[in-house]
Amino acid sequence: MSISNRYNNTCSSCCEAIPYELDCPPFKNDHKKKDKIIRCNNLVQDPSFEGQSFQWISSNVSFTNSTVFEGVVQATLGPGIASLSQELSLQGVGLRPLFFSFNAVSNLPPDTGSEYAGILIAEVIWLDKDFNNIGSGLRMFIPGDRINNIARITFFAQTDPPPANATHAKIVFSKGQGLSEGNTDFISIDGVVLAPMACLDLLKNGDFEANLLEWRAVPGNNTAFLSSYKESLEGAGHVQTHFNGSLTQDIDVRPFPPGTSFLLSFAVQGMGPVTLNVRLEWLDAGGNPIGSGLNLSIPNETLANQGNYLSYINVSFPTLPGTATARLTFAAVVPSPTNFLRLDQVILAPVLTTNLITNPSFENGLNNWQHNLVTLVQRNDVYEGRADAGLGEIGGALWQDVELRHAEGHCFLFSTGLGFRQTSPTATFGSMIMKVIWLDKNDREIGLGLCLISTRQPSGSDFLEWVPYVGITEPAPKGTTKARVLFSKTDSTRGFIEVDNVVLTRLI
Repeated sequence: MSISNRYNNTCSSCCEAIPYELDCPPFKNDHKKKDKIIRCNNLVQDPSFEGQSFQWISSNVSFTNSTVFEGVVQATLGPGIASLSQELSLQGVGLRPLFFSFNAVSNLPPDTGSEYAGILIAEVIWLDKDFNNIGSGLRMFIPGDRINNIARITFFAQTDPPPANATHAKIVFSKGQGLSEGNTDFISIDGVVLAPMACLDLLKNGDFEANLLEWRAVPGNNTAFLSSYKESLEGAGHVQTHFNGSLTQDIDVRPFPPGTSFLLSFAVQGMGPVTLNVRLEWLDAGGNPIGSGLNLSIPNETLANQGNYLSYINVSFPTLPGTATARLTFAAVVPSPTNFLRLDQVILAPVLTTNLITNPSFENGLNNWQHNLVTLVQRNDVYEGRADAGLGEIGGALWQDVELRHAEGHCFLFSTGLGFRQTSPTATFGSMIMKVIWLDKNDREIGLGLCLISTRQPSGSDFLEWVPYVGITEPAPKGTTKARVLFSKTDSTRGFIEVDNVVLTRLI
């Protein structure tokens, strides 16, 4: 079979997935070995703590139901020093890196010098058959003043590949001593995801720990995008600008066949009416632009309203024949030196389909979506772009059927941003149910791939908070030809939930 036929992945609405054996360095040809990958779903048992199950080992941890991210239960660490861990099997995973995600929030306000929730360390440790520690796949350091009660943060990361003798992985969350009146320094964890990916992150210094190594900053009115080591999302470093300017990195994509798409993840924080434009361009061997892979825009009220870092996941269009380089550019518009924009934790990794959702950010209105009691919201505080889909006080439903080819046995990453808009201190949001449903060739439902439930309760006065959600479906059953991505919301009082930036893609 020719390369072009094997990697037929150029249709933006009905892509055929690239086979799992995509030759991602350093895994080239490892599909011929005995470590063939047969598992693709979330490896974490009881990932949202609904079962309060024995798989989780905890110290100074309670299960609570206040400001829950997903479902009705979350794990709350503290007060003071606390830890939470789970050992899980890597059988059938192979030697590929793992996508890692979780959501965190604190009960305390942003650090004022007298109160903070404490440091959080999240790590993935490799274990051998005797459950001995044989290596670290990931260790994330979240500063003590980063997690607060202003906005929930959804973290995205990727592990190293597990060593050949790793049979299990151990997820560990460790909370340090905080400072608060009445010893009330809590951090709540929810929605933990650990799932195989086809390829490694291609970015260099995507966490900005090594200054601007491998990045190129282009000033506008003044020097833009300088390193900063105060108030990072993760680790010690991030980049920050008080001026207009752009930050660019060129990534060699020649090892990958035409038709390859890339998952892009990043986190951004802003103060004031700042705008961030994100572009991914395809360049040929001579450095000439030959096409656009991604073009995103975060409008000028979104980040200021958020009050904390906001995370994003997007998937590019496929590369074109002749693509040698992917140029990633973050372009900031900062109207005043008293404003700022921060950027941290950038990931760019090949995936096996483009975004299978058509019109994912509602830039073309509600076209390609079926809906009931849904309105198009066009404001400067949407998650991305110029519009989103709003489900209001009387509830409603929004859905899209996505064609899949050769889906049997494969899992898909689902992601979206939910915006919780409160218009009264006494408002309620109702519940949002997010499903991926498998359909056969006759459009009959033949299985449930994923079900995430948001039961968030309002707090305070009028506000809008964006919360990124992510999940990994179960493997599609035999006979699957479509996936129905469905949002349905119950009734509420003066509270609205908005949907934006919907993603469905295959990681492996």
